[in-house]
Amino acid sequence: MNDESRPDPDELLSRISAEEKQAQRQSARGKLKIFFGACAGVGKTYAMLSAGRQAKADGIDVVIGLVETHGREETMKLLDGLALLPHNEIVHRGTLIKEFDLDAALARKPQLILLDELAHSNAPGSRHPKRWQDVDELLDAGISVYTTINVQHLESLNDVVARITGIWVKETVPDAVFDKADEISLVDIPSEELLKRLQEGKVYIAPEAKKRAAQNFFKKSNLIALRELALRRTAERVDALMDVYKTKDGGAQGFSGADRILVCIGPDALSPKLVRSAKRMAGGLKAPWTVVYIENDRHYRLSKEGQDSVDRTLRLAERMGAKTEVLQGNQASEDILAYARGHSITKIIVGKTPKPRWREIVSGTLADKIIRGSGDIDVYVITGEAEDRTVLKSSFWSTQTPWQYYLSAPVMTFFCSLVLLPLRPILDPVNMVLIYIIGIVGLALRYGRGPSLLATLLSAMCVNYLFFVPYYTFKLEDEQHFITFFVLLVTGIVIGTQTSRLRLQAISARKREKDTSSLFAMSRELSASRGKITLSQVASQHISEVLDSDVFLWLADRGGELQTVVAETERDNKGVDPVREESVARWAFTHKQNAGLGTDTLPSAKTLYVPLKGLDGVVGVIGVMPHDPDVTSYTTEQTSLLETLATITASALERAQAAEMMEKTIVEAESEKLRNILLSSVSHDLRTPLAAITGSASTLLIEGDKISEEYKKELLRSIHEEAARLAKMVTNLLDVSSLESGSVKLNKELYFIEELIGSALMRAEQKLTRHQVLTNIEHGLPLLRIDGLLIEQVLINLLENAAEYTPIGSTVTILATTVKPDIHVIVTDNGPGIKPGDEERIFDKFYNARQPQTPAGEQKSGGLGLAICRGIIHAHGGKIWAQNAPEGGGAMFTFTLPIRNTESE
Repeated sequence: MNDESRPDPDELLSRISAEEKQAQRQSARGKLKIFFGACAGVGKTYAMLSAGRQAKADGIDVVIGLVETHGREETMKLLDGLALLPHNEIVHRGTLIKEFDLDAALARKPQLILLDELAHSNAPGSRHPKRWQDVDELLDAGISVYTTINVQHLESLNDVVARITGIWVKETVPDAVFDKADEISLVDIPSEELLKRLQEGKVYIAPEAKKRAAQNFFKKSNLIALRELALRRTAERVDALMDVYKTKDGGAQGFSGADRILVCIGPDALSPKLVRSAKRMAGGLKAPWTVVYIENDRHYRLSKEGQDSVDRTLRLAERMGAKTEVLQGNQASEDILAYARGHSITKIIVGKTPKPRWREIVSGTLADKIIRGSGDIDVYVITGEAEDRTVLKSSFWSTQTPWQYYLSAPVMTFFCSLVLLPLRPILDPVNMVLIYIIGIVGLALRYGRGPSLLATLLSAMCVNYLFFVPYYTFKLEDEQHFITFFVLLVTGIVIGTQTSRLRLQAISARKREKDTSSLFAMSRELSASRGKITLSQVASQHISEVLDSDVFLWLADRGGELQTVVAETERDNKGVDPVREESVARWAFTHKQNAGLGTDTLPSAKTLYVPLKGLDGVVGVIGVMPHDPDVTSYTTEQTSLLETLATITASALERAQAAEMMEKTIVEAESEKLRNILLSSVSHDLRTPLAAITGSASTLLIEGDKISEEYKKELLRSIHEEAARLAKMVTNLLDVSSLESGSVKLNKELYFIEELIGSALMRAEQKLTRHQVLTNIEHGLPLLRIDGLLIEQVLINLLENAAEYTPIGSTVTILATTVKPDIHVIVTDNGPGIKPGDEERIFDKFYNARQPQTPAGEQKSGGLGLAICRGIIHAHGGKIWAQNAPEGGGAMFTFTLPIRNTESE
C-alpha cells in the first residue's frame, strides 16, 4: 500500500474525538429546522405549520410558541388541533405587546416548538433582545424548533439586499445561526406567482399595505434578485454539508488552510459593509477571517458616536464568526501589514471612502499605502457609495476639549506679550517669536491641539501688532516680517499638532500601561494568596478599581449551585431587583455566556455578568455594576479586559481548588497509611498477649487434671500478666486518642518536680530492678502549676523506655535543672542509642526505633509510650525531644515545662 494513501493516525484520532463530542452535544441539544424564503408571502409559515402537523401525526409533542398568520385564512386553518402556548404580555410605553413566553416554553418542555419570524426583535424587558437567542436557549434545553426567516434578514447579506431594494432591514440574524441549523427547507415560488398572490391579498390583506409593497419591495426585479440570493445561499449551505461528509469519508478537507482573510475597519459607516463582504468571502473560500482596528492617537479624538461605531462594528464581526483584534500603533498601514505577515494572512480587505482628489495627493489613503507595501498579499479595496453616511471621525479642530481649556490660549498670549514688551527695544522680533512658540508647545502638552492652535493664531496677531513696525497696527511693511509671520503660523501649527499627537500617544501608552500593571498586580497578588474566599476578595478589589464599578462574585459549590462570596457596593442600589440580578447571574453561569448590562441577554439588568471560565469548566460568575448610574454599557475594550481578568481569576480559583484537593488527598493518604500502621501494630501487639492467654487457658481447660498445682499457678500468673499488658495497651491507645483530639482537660496544681520524679521511680521500680538509677536534681527548683498525674506518667514512660531498650546492668540517669524560662528534665541511658534520623520519628505511634533489650517473656511497651509523652508535654506548653548522649553513648530524652505557668495562674 502506498504510504501517501494511508490515513494519518493522529488525524483519525482527532476526528473520532471531535465526532464523539459533537454526537454528545447533538444528543442533548434540540434540532433546528429553518424554513427559508426569498421574501414574505412565499409560504414559509404555511410550510412550517404543515410540517408541525405531520410531526404531531407521528406522535411528537408539538406546541405553537408564536405564529404570525397575518390574517391569511389558509394559514389560520392549520392552527386547529395544535397546542398553543400563552403569550408573554409586556407593556411598553403604554402599549400591550404580546411576545413569545420563553419561560413557559422551558417549563412546558415539549419535543417540538413552532416559532415564526426568527429575526424578530423582542420587546424591551424580555430576556433576550432577539428571538433567535430565545431559539438558541430552547435548543440548549433539548427542545427542537421549527422557525422561518427571509434572505434579507441574514446579517452577511444585509447590505446586498439594501443595495438591491433600497431598504435597510434592521432585524438581522447572525449567519452562524443559519449555518448551524440541522435542516434548511427552501420555500420557493416563481416571482410571477408571488406577485399574483400579492394582488389577490394573500400576502398583505390591507389595501394600503398591498399597494405600498407593490410600489417598493415587491418589484419583479427585486424579487428575482432576492430569489437568486436565497437559492445561492441554500446552495452554499448544501456545499458546506457536502464538505462535512467528504471529511468524514476521508476525502477532501472541507476547510481550506491556504487562505486567511484580514479586514481593516474604522469608525466610518463603510466598516459594517467591509465586515459583511469579508464574511461572504470567508464563507465562499472556507477560510478563517480576522477583523482589526488600529487604536492610535486619532481614536482619542473621535466623537463618542465614532467610538461607539467602532464598538458596534467589532461586535457585529464577533456575531458573524470573526476573530477581532484591537492593535496599538500610529502607522496604520505598517501595523496592519506587520500583523498580516505575522499571522500568514493571504487577503486583506480595506475600505476607501470618497475624498477630494487633492487630499488623496497630499496625504494619500490607507488603501494605497497597504497596496504599495503588500507584496504577495492580495488586497481588496471596497469603496463607499453615495448613500453611505458621513464618516464618523473628528475634524481637524474637534479635539473633545472642554471650552475652559481654550481660555488658556489668550492667557498665555497675554502673559508672553507682557513679558516681551519691555524687551522690545533689545530683542529682535524673530527671537520674540521663539518665546511664543515655547508657550504654544506648553499648551499643546497640557491642553491638546485645539488650545495650541488658537494660541498660534493669537500669538501671530500679537507679534504683528506689538513687535512689527509700525507698532499697534496689523500692517506689514517689511518683507522679512511677512516671512517671520508666516513661519510663526506654520511652525506653531506643526509643533502644536505634533505635540498634541505626542500627548495623545502618551495618554494611550499610559492607558495600556495601566491595564498591563493592573493585570500584573492582580496576577501577583492572586499568586501570593490562598483560599477561595481570599482569592475572590483580591480579584474583586482589583476589578473594582480598574473598571470603577461595584463587583459581585458567586462561586459554585459542589452541587453546582451559586453561592455569594463578594457583594460589596458603593452605589445606591435603589431600583435594583436583587432576585432578577441573581437570575441573570445564574443564566450566565448555566449558559457560559456574558449576560446583563450592554449584552444581548437581559440587557435591562443593571450589572454585567461574566462567567469565570477555567480549564475544567465554569467555576463561578463575576458581576460589575458601574458606579456612574448613567453608564448604559461597557466598551468593547473594557469588556475584553474584564473577560481577561475573569479568566485570571478562574485560573487562580481552579488552582486553589486543586491545592485543596491535593491537600485532602495527602491527608487521606496519610490517614490511610496511619490506619494501616495502627492496624498492623495493634494486631501484632494484641496477638501476642492474646495468644499467651488463649494458650494458657486452653491448657488449664484441657489438661487441668493432669498438671501440677505449681504449673497451674504459673499459667494463671501468665494469664494475669498478659491481661494486664492488654489493659495497659488499650489505656495507652485511649490516652493517645484523647491527647490528639484535645479532649484532655488538665487538672493543674502546684507541684515540686522532685516529688514527681520520686513517685515515678517508685512506680517504675519493678522495671528498673536490673538497672542502676542515678538522680541529679538542682536545688531550689520552683513550684510548677501542672497536672501531676500526667507529668508523672511522662516520667514513668521515659524510665520504662530506658529500661526496655538498654541491657541489664546499664545506668539510667535523671537530671532536673532550670534553663529560664523553663525547667528541663533529662532522662539518659548508656544503651545503644538512637539511629541517626530517627530522633523525630521515635515519638510517632507504634514506631520502634531501637531493638528491645528486655529478657524474653518480660512485658514490653506497645510503641505508644513516647507518643503519650509528646501529647502530655505539648498540652502543658512544653517541648520534648530525643538525641544521643554526647558522652558515653546512649539515648537522651529532654522535656521542658514552662515556669510561667506558676506566675500567670
